[in-house]
Amino acid sequence: MSNPIKLTLSNDNNILVWNAKDWLKLRQEHRIIGDLIGCLPKLPRQSILSGLPLSLLAEEAKLLIDKGIARLVHYPLMEEKPSEDIEKLFLEFREKLFLEQEVCLRKEKEKQVTCMMDKIVDGKRRKILGLETSKKKLRKPLDNETRKKLENIEIDRQKLFDEEMSKLSKLKKEEALIQTNTAYPWATEEDAKDIDWNYPNTEEEKLRYCVFKDLWEKEFFITNGIKYGGDFLAYPGDPIMFHSQFIIHCKEKTDVFSVNEFVSVCRIGSSVRKTQVFASFSQDDSEKIEYQSFQWADSNAF
Repeated sequence: MSNPIKLTLSNDNNILVWNAKDWLKLRQEHRIIGDLIGCLPKLPRQSILSGLPLSLLAEEAKLLIDKGIARLVHYPLMEEKPSEDIEKLFLEFREKLFLEQEVCLRKEKEKQVTCMMDKIVDGKRRKILGLETSKKKLRKPLDNETRKKLENIEIDRQKLFDEEMSKLSKLKKEEALIQTNTAYPWATEEDAKDIDWNYPNTEEEKLRYCVFKDLWEKEFFITNGIKYGGDFLAYPGDPIMFHSQFIIHCKEKTDVFSVNEFVSVCRIGSSVRKTQVFASFSQDDSEKIEYQSFQWADSNAF
């Protein structure tokens, strides 16, 4: 891939995607879901919906790197004090946003005044006649004579429009909205430094990665399976539209667990209507993944 997606390694070893276009491309073209962990700029005081950055599983990141879809990088400049040139760019950017907000504010006011113009004109005529303009009085119908007098009053609509627009208070810089960038807007290609990432480096990590890769190559959508006590969840399509079918557990052939643990796993799968699947390396081929599924059977069937 000529222009691989940049995955950023954070200080706490999370692998993050900050660019919205990269997030969409990973999901739509490469079936990589990850987990959104940021707040939405327009809805910062809620925890139901999350936004960028996107946090990736180690297996997701490794797969993207191996397939040449992405590269793992870090930005040393983010740990340094911004240069004078960057500070100048930031101030120019903030001034540009402020001017754009002034224009948007005025356009919104023009739209509101235009929509309310008939009511504003009617209110102006009532004031000239000395009539009440409260909502309660406006609901009361006028007699024919008063209505005729009201309609005969000439109002300069453009002048009235200008008067209403003059009431728009000037936007102060300290009142302007501040855009929160999800991706650093002034980083260059040279600023991104590749990282030599040592993963997987244990037998457990190797098994998890091989299972993830095998399922991905079988065209499943895969997410973290921790909420159901597994390693992964496998979906037949995008999780927005489909429920997961399988709870995947990565196990060595020699792993031993009790009957109670086995029963618990199967009961969980039954209660959420998913098939429990144990994945392990084949004894004949250490590169091949074998799967064994279990489902809770109805005791009345025996």
